[in-house]
Amino acid sequence: MLNQSTEEAVRAFHLDLLNARDAAAVDLQRNVYKNYTEFVLISKEIYKLETDMWELRGLLSEFKQVNLDLLKLGNVEQETGNLEKVSEDVHSQDLAPTVATPSSSLATQSETQNRMSQLSTLYETIEGLSKILPPTQSRYLIRDGTTSRYAEINPQNLNKVIQNVHFFLLSDTLLVTTKKRGIISGKSRMVLDKCWSVGDVAVIDVKDSMEVSNAFKVLRHPDTFIYRSETLEEKRAFLSTFKRYTDELMVQKRAALDNVKTKQAASNPAPEDVTSPLRADADREDKARRALRDDLTTSDVKWLMELGDELDVLVAHRDFNVAVGLIEEARKLLAKAAAETPRVSLIRGNVEERTNHLAQLVSMDLANPVASKLQVQANIDKLLRLGMGDQARDFFLTSRTSIIRHRIRLVRFDGDVSIYISDLAQVVFRLIRNTCDWYGGSFRDTTMASGFMKWVSTELDNFAQIFRRQVFDCHPALSVIADCLQHTMHHCKPLKEFGLHIAPILTHALQPDIVQAIHEHSTQCVQSIVMAVDQDHFAAVDPKWIAGKEDEYADITADVSKSVYQLYTVLMEFGSDVSVLMSIALYTKIVTCLTDFFSTYIDRLLKVFNGKQTWLYAQRSVMMVDAVFVVHDLLPKVAGQLARRFDRAIPELEDMQMSLIRKVTALQHENFVGLIRDALMKDVWNFAALDYTSNGGILDTAKPSEHIMRLIEELNKIQGALSPTLPRQQILTTIVDQIFAAMLAPQSWQTPRQTPRRLGFHGVQQLILDIHFFLRICEPLVSDATSDAANQVCEKALRTFFTVQAGGAVVKAALKSGDWYDSRVNDVMNMIAAEFPHLLALQAASPS
Repeated sequence: MLNQSTEEAVRAFHLDLLNARDAAAVDLQRNVYKNYTEFVLISKEIYKLETDMWELRGLLSEFKQVNLDLLKLGNVEQETGNLEKVSEDVHSQDLAPTVATPSSSLATQSETQNRMSQLSTLYETIEGLSKILPPTQSRYLIRDGTTSRYAEINPQNLNKVIQNVHFFLLSDTLLVTTKKRGIISGKSRMVLDKCWSVGDVAVIDVKDSMEVSNAFKVLRHPDTFIYRSETLEEKRAFLSTFKRYTDELMVQKRAALDNVKTKQAASNPAPEDVTSPLRADADREDKARRALRDDLTTSDVKWLMELGDELDVLVAHRDFNVAVGLIEEARKLLAKAAAETPRVSLIRGNVEERTNHLAQLVSMDLANPVASKLQVQANIDKLLRLGMGDQARDFFLTSRTSIIRHRIRLVRFDGDVSIYISDLAQVVFRLIRNTCDWYGGSFRDTTMASGFMKWVSTELDNFAQIFRRQVFDCHPALSVIADCLQHTMHHCKPLKEFGLHIAPILTHALQPDIVQAIHEHSTQCVQSIVMAVDQDHFAAVDPKWIAGKEDEYADITADVSKSVYQLYTVLMEFGSDVSVLMSIALYTKIVTCLTDFFSTYIDRLLKVFNGKQTWLYAQRSVMMVDAVFVVHDLLPKVAGQLARRFDRAIPELEDMQMSLIRKVTALQHENFVGLIRDALMKDVWNFAALDYTSNGGILDTAKPSEHIMRLIEELNKIQGALSPTLPRQQILTTIVDQIFAAMLAPQSWQTPRQTPRRLGFHGVQQLILDIHFFLRICEPLVSDATSDAANQVCEKALRTFFTVQAGGAVVKAALKSGDWYDSRVNDVMNMIAAEFPHLLALQAASPS
């Protein structure tokens, strides 16, 4: 492949190989972490099983001892004595040091002396050894542990070291020593810590883990000890020495036992009709040995023994297909073996070793990022034939993950997030689709489907992380997020052909980020609405301002201010941005945002309306028009569009509208009326402070007072300033009702000193004239309650006047009659009625 490549291409290929190796290492480490809990559980079960096996071994040993005791009680002392005598002879011949004779060689004598010297030195070095293990001539040193130090570890806490120890292996004993420092001398001395018979202990290797490394177990029923070496070489050296010596010892014991049985059979033949217990045991062992025949033919054994070299040659020539076929044939032959004999175990181990090596090479080819579909499927088929389906699946999916990561790094980002996400989704989902196609053609076993779905889930999580980092973490506009999601969902559609409907999975994974983005966007919208209300001058928008935008603002049919147009723009932009994101899962969030927009606008408008700033009547009229339009027109339209989109009613917006209608009604009939009433009664018609104490005569040309004229003028201005779309007459009628109700209040008929109010001859008639004129010119605004209140005011004024006269004042003339007041009102109406066109227009529009 690389013969015709340039140096740059070779370097790029080398870099790809390094990336593939690193990605495989990362995925392998991730799988280790993922399966760590199961590994710990299995390790505990294995540890428990080991303990149980050693307990069983101890029980069997005890049972064997009981049988021997029973044999002694069964009058077999002679036979047992002969056995012990022969056994001692054999043991002395095989294990004891050879006694030097004149015919012995100098090398043998030197070795014997060396063993005795080592053992003598050992007894002198280790304190307390001679008391526990008396010296014998047959014992000699196998391994000196003076220079090798090991650490004893607490089995419950593998990170805690109990003490440092040394191992000495003798021909029949395993010694564990530790060094202790003398308190007085200050010198270190070797002290015996444990002493075990070699036949009673077992040394088991412990695989390295995150908690401990270079460790091994020493099992002696019922105890378990864990030790750790400083280096891996020291551990391997000790384990190999112990295993090699114990194996040799077992072979020697078996040979000695066979010799004993042979000599016993020759010296003391058993009667034909009586079988001794030892003879019965020997027969049973012979039968067991015969039962352990593997029943393999000579040709099969020869072929299997030569198979390893042939597989090595095939692997070297990369002829993997033939090698896999030979391994399959070898497994079939081994499966026919009747028993697991040593040669079968040896052959099986050789075959499995070559199988693992072959599987590694095939897996490397499988992980090749430039392999074609046919090559990938062929390599997977080889691994499946070798019985490594899980390994084939893991390597294949790992390689596909590496390819996806590499292709993701090749996607360029030119500043446009939506284009980058579109390219990214196209690359990732196309590779997932191809992987699904290749996987389905290679792994036809349905049990492998779950592994592939886990892989797809992992890749979707990775895509979601990139999407979240590139889109949501940058806090772009909601329209950009909507475009990115739209591109992603578009590239998800081809996967439906393979049964992968991943759009809901991605939507669910990104749901919290979408909700947070909508929340942040709605917060900005709320701030824009508040700013629009605060900066609004509340004047009806000039038609020139919306020239060319008639289609954009076609839904605004009232004379409203700019803040309403800005609210409308916020609503339209929000609806356009969330249209792609809109789903039933986001229903609550979207409805909440819309209710916040409307409630924020109305609440802010009420705050500005009731603020300290002095607004003109026209501005307050525009405020009320804005509120009415938003609640009665704009809100129902938004609710209707949202109901059509979700295909259901929106009760939240309906409840919000009812609440806002109450606020708007209060704005018109409470807030506005209260502000105007207080302003009029304070600055224009402060009835309690008006002076009607004049006691002079009243002329036939008398006119209404200046105060009542100013009141009528203000009402005329209010009538003209209020929009026709508002209930102007109802609002003004309420104001007039409250003004006359206040005139009847007790405090209006008392002086600041809490004395009764005085009305003069001229003053009482002027008051009656003012009220008559007011009722006449403001007739459409006079309700029955106002008419009754006016009559009561006039009556109370006359009573007050006559009460004062009864106190001793002299009445100069009679009071004017009702006809006089009607005549004066008609004359004044003819002269100045034109000054109040809005009130006259209201009279003309009212029914007669």
